[in-house]
Amino acid sequence: MTARRAIPTYEQPLTVGGNMSASWRRWLHDTEVGTPPSNEAAIVPTASPFTYQATARGYLIISGGTVSQIAYARTTGVFYVTGQTSGMFPVSLGDFIKVTYSGAPTMVFSPS
Repeated sequence: MTARRAIPTYEQPLTVGGNMSASWRRWLHDTEVGTPPSNEAAIVPTASPFTYQATARGYLIISGGTVSQIAYARTTGVFYVTGQTSGMFPVSLGDFIKVTYSGAPTMVFSPS
């Protein structure tokens, strides 16, 4: 099976018979149109407060449940309260989102 999203190797020519090769064309097209690197993933929160660490750049969507606080931290470990109890939060690789709740919310991570 061919990996459609993989970057072509150095052995694969850029052009074949005067036209751009299919593997390079697919890779450049996916890069240009912003095709997401993978599908959304459901996050199942455990005990409150639940801390999620982003495994890639993307968005963490938090909705429903009974959330009292959402806080954000980068690598420093210092959490900053967002003032929100739901929403879509942009995260970079390694960022933390801490959710305090009495009723578990629905959480989805969407890579970008």
